[in-house]
Amino acid sequence: MGRARFRFHGELNDFLPRRQRGAWLEYGFRDRPSIKHAIETFGVPHPEVGEPPDLSAPLGDGAEIEVRPRRYEDPPDGGWRFVLDGHLGRLAKYLRILGFDTLYEAGADDRSLADAAASGRFLLTRDRSLLMRRAVSHGLLVRHDDPRRQLEWLASRLGLWPCAEPLTRCLRCNAPLEPVAKESVWDRIPPKTRLWCSEYRTCRGCGQLYWPGSHYERMQAWIRALRGAGR
Repeated sequence: MGRARFRFHGELNDFLPRRQRGAWLEYGFRDRPSIKHAIETFGVPHPEVGEPPDLSAPLGDGAEIEVRPRRYEDPPDGGWRFVLDGHLGRLAKYLRILGFDTLYEAGADDRSLADAAASGRFLLTRDRSLLMRRAVSHGLLVRHDDPRRQLEWLASRLGLWPCAEPLTRCLRCNAPLEPVAKESVWDRIPPKTRLWCSEYRTCRGCGQLYWPGSHYERMQAWIRALRGAGR
C-alpha cells in the first residue's frame, strides 16, 4: 500500500475541516490513483486547483504535494462566459447587468450544466459534487449565501471589473442589446417616456425594449457602489 502527503493552501482550506487546514494530511492508496482523484478525496474540486498543474499524473509512493489555488490573470478562452446552477439566479442577473455572457436556467440539471462547462463556459455552483465532474475545466464553488457578497467575492477573485460592460446585455435572455431608432419602436414606448427619452436599445434575442429610465439610474448607482467596494 502506498502513502502520500498533501498540504492545501489559501482558499482551498475552505473545503477542509478546521483541524486539517494548513496541515500535512496523510493519504493511503492502492494501485496508482491520479493526483486529481486523491485531491478530490479530501473534498477539494479539481477546477479550484492551480498547482500541481498536471492533476492527471499518477500519485507516487512517498510523494509530498503542496496544493495551491488556481489564479485567473486572464479569462479562459479569451472571455468570461458563465454558466450558473439553479441556486444562483440573483447572481446570474447581476452578472448580466455587468454585461457578462451568463447562461442560467432555474431547472437545469447537472448534466446540462456540466456540458455547458465542457463547451468553454466557466461554471459557478453551490454544488461541490457538480464542480468535481471530469467535464468541468474551469469553475468555482460560490462561498457566500448573500447575492451581493457573492458578486463582490467573485469580482475580486477573478478580477472582473476591467472586463465589465454594464447594461449591454438583456436581463431576461442574456442576448446582447443593440441601439434602435426611436421611430422604429414608437408604438412600444410609453407615451410619457416619448416626451423625454431619445435613446433606446432592443435585445437581439427576445426583442425586449430598454431605455435609460429611473431603473437604469438606480442600476448605475448600484454598479458604482460595487466598484468602490471592490477597490
